[in-house]
Amino acid sequence: MAEARTSGPDEHEFSRTYTGPRPDLALVKTLRPQDYNEALYVGHFFRKGLPVVMDLTGMSDADAKSLVDFAAGLVFGRRGDMDRIAHKVFLLVPHGMVISA
Repeated sequence: MAEARTSGPDEHEFSRTYTGPRPDLALVKTLRPQDYNEALYVGHFFRKGLPVVMDLTGMSDADAKSLVDFAAGLVFGRRGDMDRIAHKVFLLVPHGMVISA
């Protein structure tokens, strides 16, 4: 049986401030790139309005730094936010979306 869903303050805040198409809030794209060439996928999903978890633990420190620099530029240019959630793991949040723990 499906649970009844109530509108909480985060959902209300999201609908009031987010101006793009409404993505499925349950969907967070997790990517584990192996080299810098996979930055394309990070950009693709982030521009679609999805929060992206970028797990760089499988990359060398130099490649991971380059991808973090790319992600920082992407997030800044799209007015989003980026948070470190663990060593070499980052959460990219599109503009107007609030993610709370």
